[in-house]
Amino acid sequence: MDVLISPDRIAPLAAGEVARALAQSWREHGHTVLERPMSDGSAGMVEVIRAVRGGDLLPVPVVPAGAGSGDRPVPVELLHVPGRSGGTAYVDGSLVLGAGTDDHERLLATGTTAPVADLLLAALGTGASRVILGLDQAAVHDGGRGLLDRLTERWGLAGDGSSTPWSALRARLAGVHLVVAVATDLPLLGLTGAGAALARWPGITAAAAQDAERVVGEYTAGLLQTAEAADAVAEAGHRTDPGLGGLVPTVRAPHTVVRPSRDYGTGAGGGAASALAMLGARLLPGADVVAAEIELAAAVESADLVVTGTTTLDGSAMHESVVATVGRAAMAVGLPVVAVGAEVQTSRRDGARVGVSATYPVVDAPTTRSRTSQTVESDPWTALVRRGERIRRTWTQ
Repeated sequence: MDVLISPDRIAPLAAGEVARALAQSWREHGHTVLERPMSDGSAGMVEVIRAVRGGDLLPVPVVPAGAGSGDRPVPVELLHVPGRSGGTAYVDGSLVLGAGTDDHERLLATGTTAPVADLLLAALGTGASRVILGLDQAAVHDGGRGLLDRLTERWGLAGDGSSTPWSALRARLAGVHLVVAVATDLPLLGLTGAGAALARWPGITAAAAQDAERVVGEYTAGLLQTAEAADAVAEAGHRTDPGLGGLVPTVRAPHTVVRPSRDYGTGAGGGAASALAMLGARLLPGADVVAAEIELAAAVESADLVVTGTTTLDGSAMHESVVATVGRAAMAVGLPVVAVGAEVQTSRRDGARVGVSATYPVVDAPTTRSRTSQTVESDPWTALVRRGERIRRTWTQ
């Protein structure tokens, strides 16, 4: 039997470790296994893409968000895959926005999206004409102010500091295909936005979340106003060339209409995604971006069964996540998919919508979910190996 193992991370294990654990029993019993770990654009994206595409890992020294003034930079790995027009650079923005940090209150109060700009500048420094930047939800929440200020400063575009130099910033990114692989669909503003969601982070009060929403809302309104003005100036830069018989733009104005209270993923990275969209970046579902980069569709076509997974299998995961992306890819060619989660909070009907035939917890619940979680956390590797063994027995009968 040919089996494709393509999971996201299942905390605390990385996606690659999850894939190896689930694959162990299949290999021991003589089945052909292809491990193709996945990511939704959050931390771990670079690792899973490099496993397929190779490339050069370059350490980028960055002072992460929330660090003190005297803190030293930490190395963040950037992946550069050489190719046509300089190739592609991949960076995990989540790694510099507090991933793995528990002091969410401090991140909200003092954090900045400026480190994302440092990663973007390093990616551009490789000469890549294509940059894929992963961003997830973050307790840092400045609407992209830090990112735009850092880019403006590093490129020497500060001017009088009264407004964002949109035309100059966009000119610096001309010729670069910038994709933001977002691991969250939240818009930046509004009742269902990233600002409102801050109140669900441990340590962040509803009042603090409301204050952050207000500040970012005011800042974003100003950004939109100056961006629209820059677009109007660019549109006015058209000239008539009688020899060509029509209007020829002297300055190409990118499509920059961004609606932070509605647009998909603009809340990712504390609003860094929204700011990048105003600069002309495309915001796309992270799992779909990674699937394309690792050629998931081709891997699915050669399999008889697909095994995927994520930490929590719930309604959201069955709508947009690694599990949903893998499920849809397999459903397109009529393959069965089974999904594993540390917690399973979804129905068979939800799974069927994205091609998932069956769902399994890493450990069968004894009496309470809390006890299950403790079992998984005590030895997650062994728990996944055992679950992989039970899946093999079930699906080879």
